[in-house]
Amino acid sequence: MASEYFSGHTLTKVRNMMKKGVDGQVMYRDKDTSGLAIKITKTGASWYYSTNKHNFQIAPFSSFGLDDLGILRELVVALRKEASKGRDLRVMVEAFAAGHSVIDAGHLHAVEHGDGVTWEVARDYYLEWAALNKNKDTVRGYRSALGVNDGLRADFEPIHGKPVASITTADLARVRNNIIQRGRNGEAKGQGIRQANLTVAAIKACFTYIINNPDLGVSHNPARDLSKALERAKVVAGSEDKRALTQLEIGALWHALLSCRNETVRLILQLQLLTGQRRFTPTSAKKSAMQMGGVYDCVWSMEDKSHHWRKLPLPPLATSIVEQAMRLTREDSDYLFPKQRPRRTDDDMNGHINERTVSDKIEEMRQPGGIFEMMPWNVSTHDLRKTFTTIVKPKMSQFELAGRPMLPREIEMITHSNEGRESVSEKVYDRNVYLDTKMSILAWWEAYVVEGYRMYCESQHQTKKAA
Repeated sequence: MASEYFSGHTLTKVRNMMKKGVDGQVMYRDKDTSGLAIKITKTGASWYYSTNKHNFQIAPFSSFGLDDLGILRELVVALRKEASKGRDLRVMVEAFAAGHSVIDAGHLHAVEHGDGVTWEVARDYYLEWAALNKNKDTVRGYRSALGVNDGLRADFEPIHGKPVASITTADLARVRNNIIQRGRNGEAKGQGIRQANLTVAAIKACFTYIINNPDLGVSHNPARDLSKALERAKVVAGSEDKRALTQLEIGALWHALLSCRNETVRLILQLQLLTGQRRFTPTSAKKSAMQMGGVYDCVWSMEDKSHHWRKLPLPPLATSIVEQAMRLTREDSDYLFPKQRPRRTDDDMNGHINERTVSDKIEEMRQPGGIFEMMPWNVSTHDLRKTFTTIVKPKMSQFELAGRPMLPREIEMITHSNEGRESVSEKVYDRNVYLDTKMSILAWWEAYVVEGYRMYCESQHQTKKAA
């Protein structure tokens, strides 16, 4: 068994032996790095890790050449270190032979032995932590942006199953670019820019958690230098996909909702449309947030991420929707629109209906025969909110606040702004100028929706009459 410092001469000698053939087994050992060896047999030659305790193939001889001697020696040093801990070395060797670097092969080895985790495991650890420490709405957005749901899962292919310690900034940039490319292909809402930026923000938050938890085995934050989309969304003035629903289209939507078989979904979408809120806001509303009676028939309390409150007094039609939901909800649930089926075996069912169930109804309307079949863009639940703000904002001057006409931007008192913390929630029934103004705005909008429904029914009647 020969020992020598492996060099180009050694490799040439092995190749010549392979051409001539050998009668038995020949083993060359590297004097530079103990454990690195080349074995030649009648069937060929291979790189080996060979010590007193271990003797197994790293890869066929042809897989590596003179320029690879450095990384082969680096691998053997890493194998000796792990072997001293009594660990199985197969994962590291197989990963290296498959084309991974010594570092990445080591990370896969670490995952195998509990010293590291893959992206999916680290991500789920973060989401579990976030569920306990962040607003529920924020966590819901993070879950979607980090590829937990089907929508973005394929975009995360560059880091799927990858040890989190092996992930690079380039890997994360590929995830971001995948989302943008889907937007360019027309497979994502808009041009994918906004979603890509949301995902970048979520990735940065996730890696901040990971880097501050040493047990996950990460010492460098690859998300630190990750930028938002380098591209800017192209907005074409007057383009169809940027407009709000017309009053007639709103009426058509209301007409379609009246025939929705899932009554809970119908009530959620009607309440969202009448109040201009995000889809998640009515979906996750609690019964305790609806305060009935008093000066206003119904006041809806909404809490934001910082535990500030926004109050919306509801006009008659919206109030009737809440009353109907109260009759339908279950006593064992805290939610106005409780979940409809268990998500796991031990589920206590004290949660709200799945948001996807709500969105599916709007998506169904985009199918052949649906009211949105011929629309030039894919109408979503977000368009209900966008329609409210687009139509109501120019009308704000007809409403008064403290004796002056309101400004268009003050529509945020309905959609975004909060009045304060707990002290406000204690004064729900105080008749104040803010609640009166909000009631005036929402009552005007409710009448606009109802008129749109009347217009749609009239148009349908005229169509049938003409036929």
